[in-house]
Amino acid sequence: MFSTIFFHELKYWLKRPATYIYMAIFFLLALFMAATTAGIFDSITATTSSARIVNSPIGVSNLFNGLAILIFFLFPSIIGASINRDFKSEMHSILYSYPFTKANYLFAKFFSSILIVSLIVMTIGIGMMIGFRLPGTNSDIVMAFDIKSYFNAYWLFILPNILLFGAIVFAVVTFTRNIAAGFITVILLLFVQGFTEGLLSDPDSRYLAALLDPFGSSASNYYTRYWTAYEQNELHIPIKEVILYNRLIWLGVASLIFGLVFKFFTFSQNAMSFSFFKKVKGERSTKRNFGSITKINLPKVGYDFSFIQNLKTTWKISNVEFKYIVKSWPFLSIVLVGLIIVLVALADIANPTGVTSYPRTWRMLQGGGTFVIAINICTFLYAGMLVNRSKTRNVNGLEDVTPIPNWSLFLSKFIAIVKMQIVLLFVIMIAGILFQLYKGYYDIEIGLYIKELFGLKLINYVIWAFLALMVQTLIRNPYLGLFVLLVLSIGIPLLTLAGVEEDIFKYNEGSGFSYNDMNGYGDSLARYLTYKIYWVLAGLMMMLVAALFWVRGLPHSFIE
Repeated sequence: MFSTIFFHELKYWLKRPATYIYMAIFFLLALFMAATTAGIFDSITATTSSARIVNSPIGVSNLFNGLAILIFFLFPSIIGASINRDFKSEMHSILYSYPFTKANYLFAKFFSSILIVSLIVMTIGIGMMIGFRLPGTNSDIVMAFDIKSYFNAYWLFILPNILLFGAIVFAVVTFTRNIAAGFITVILLLFVQGFTEGLLSDPDSRYLAALLDPFGSSASNYYTRYWTAYEQNELHIPIKEVILYNRLIWLGVASLIFGLVFKFFTFSQNAMSFSFFKKVKGERSTKRNFGSITKINLPKVGYDFSFIQNLKTTWKISNVEFKYIVKSWPFLSIVLVGLIIVLVALADIANPTGVTSYPRTWRMLQGGGTFVIAINICTFLYAGMLVNRSKTRNVNGLEDVTPIPNWSLFLSKFIAIVKMQIVLLFVIMIAGILFQLYKGYYDIEIGLYIKELFGLKLINYVIWAFLALMVQTLIRNPYLGLFVLLVLSIGIPLLTLAGVEEDIFKYNEGSGFSYNDMNGYGDSLARYLTYKIYWVLAGLMMMLVAALFWVRGLPHSFIE
């Protein structure tokens, strides 16, 4: 039965367009990054020559590390979806009655999805090999093709990381039966990684940091940190004690996690669940069959389809969507972990040069910048979940026949996302105030907190919400849409390398702002707001495009 389930899963993923879309995205990203480092855009942008070989073993490893964050978001989309698909299609109750064992089922699901992810990641190496050799690249900084560099990067770092983080996501999705929980797990893992790197950044802790780094980059850096330019160009990453110990430790952790999944997994109808909110217990009602017949006067219902009533309906629907977000335990986990991460970051911001300084409010706001990635990822993820929520819950048919205009349904989701962003910005504000009080500093500028967080910075996140809703509406796959949005958010600033240097052509880019006690915001605020107003108008146009493509009912063709 193992081979039956295994090959069935492979056939399923190889027939899915999303698999080839992921391959194409990774291939193009690797091609672009490799060609850029090899100097293909030197004739467009002002660059300087380098003494380093870009496709040296350490250069290849660094390029893989640059795409690592995107690789991690494949795990919920494929590994998590592999085990969750049976629950989503409600076929698990039938499948669980089949005569196969837990080992057959779990191992086939896990290793088939691992193989698919590995195939997708292989396109990175292919894109890099081609990108380094494209016409127009600088041959002086590109060495002869060395397959050992790519092979070592795969078997030593990429594949063990896929097994480790794939096992973690597989365990979370198996027991929660929720792919969104897998994405939140990836975000939390990235937070924890940044937290541990900060704690072990001391030079005396390099050996311990090299052993405890699940990504393996610190273990590699343990040997290559003080290499000369010649050594970086010629030598392969040494496969020695620290790197091997690191890999063995985390492969052992992956085996332990999968072993726990195997031990506690049961072929049961219901998933493991818990809630931070007390649920109201239902009361049993008793039907009286022999009661007297009672005449009921039904109230007269007034129909109001005015614009004002539709606005009220929009607000009420946004409240429902907002409660769906904030009551989910993944969101609460992000808030809790984010609060801890921000507090740790504030400790470093308050002592920028190792000298104790006052925790001024503007310094606290600078420390809150570590929470930016969490707000953006939550915006991208929950935009897709809200757009597809009715379809996921199988109530889209009921929603489509309600007398509510499309703009009301669409706008309610946008408002819910903005409310979520405000809550996450409150986390930064609360963390800053708590840190100031802990340090015995009571000159808390509440007005500055409100002005910067809920005015200046909120505009930036709202602009990303415009793009997120448009992409998720067009793609209609929340996890593929999340991946595309992550690629866009990372790739847009890199357009400078391709010669696109004007911020008016790079979405949500522009002049930033800065604050100090002497000049306040100075003249930076006017430039910042000018760019943001420009991008708000562009975002509103995207909302109009998304509204035109909003699907309602059962279309018979793409044109319809």
